[in-house]
Amino acid sequence: MIRFRPIPLMTAFTLAALVALVILGRWQWDKYILKSRAAHEPVAQMTIANYQALGEGIQFVYAVRPDTHEGGWRVFVPVQYGASVVFVDADFLAQIAPPNPGEVRPPAALREAAPIIGASIRPQHPGPFAHAPLPLQRLWFYVDLAAMGRNGGLNNVAGYYIASSYVGADGRAVANPFARANGADVLPPERHLGYAFTWYGLALVLLVIYFAYHVNAGRLSFQAPRGNQE
Repeated sequence: MIRFRPIPLMTAFTLAALVALVILGRWQWDKYILKSRAAHEPVAQMTIANYQALGEGIQFVYAVRPDTHEGGWRVFVPVQYGASVVFVDADFLAQIAPPNPGEVRPPAALREAAPIIGASIRPQHPGPFAHAPLPLQRLWFYVDLAAMGRNGGLNNVAGYYIASSYVGADGRAVANPFARANGADVLPPERHLGYAFTWYGLALVLLVIYFAYHVNAGRLSFQAPRGNQE
């Protein structure tokens, strides 16, 4: 026979914390599944020509380069390609300070309408703790093509962007470090699996502490049925 008299306030806080931990664990588990699948899928390559760069609609997305671990701003330049507008991840500004939109121009290759060659990427949905964008400054902390297009006054924005080559310090083209199926999120799937186990483990520890406290306080006890006490 179980006798349980839960402490109301402690129970309420425990339930709230438990729900939050389970949500975080599920979020990381879903990321693990999604990125595990993406790791085995080839990134589609695309080439476009006969376009026009729309420099007034440039947007900036903060990211950390996986190759140099530098923080900075990816320069997303919209181009008019037929009836659609396609964003091109065309440059990287290695600076923490937000760029001044009026001082940033499309790379020379886009201004000269050279063919754009790169990975065609559909961005993932942002996590629940993603930083809110600053549209007035054209600053974003995750890729949201539709919102970025609206912010630039653009219509018919494609649901994918092209991660084209960057230009290195020596003026040569270098591979775009974000040209992968999962876009800017460069953490390996195993890291997300570890995070999921961490959150679920904390949830289990929380339950153990909760019930252990009630046992020590005499509010949770286990008694054998009276018929078995002889």
